[in-house]
Amino acid sequence: MKKEKTALRDALEALLDEKLPPAQVKSLKDGGYLLKKPTRKAALAISIYEKAVSGDLSAVKELRSILSSETAGGTCGKAVLIIDDTGN
Repeated sequence: MKKEKTALRDALEALLDEKLPPAQVKSLKDGGYLLKKPTRKAALAISIYEKAVSGDLSAVKELRSILSSETAGGTCGKAVLIIDDTGN
């Protein structure tokens, strides 16, 4: 099962790293996005961003999840609950 997941991940990463077709690059450029490396990954990021900006909460949460995992060194952080048990 692990080999299958790794193979699927590798295939998805390869697909996302492919260059965008010229028509999609033009569409993004017309939308105001100037990309140095126009890949499918970049187009996906723009799509998630646009949904988040339009108010789609699931897209906002996804962006937050992606960005927090990137800044935390690839690990998702968990909330910490601090309990004041000193009796003040």
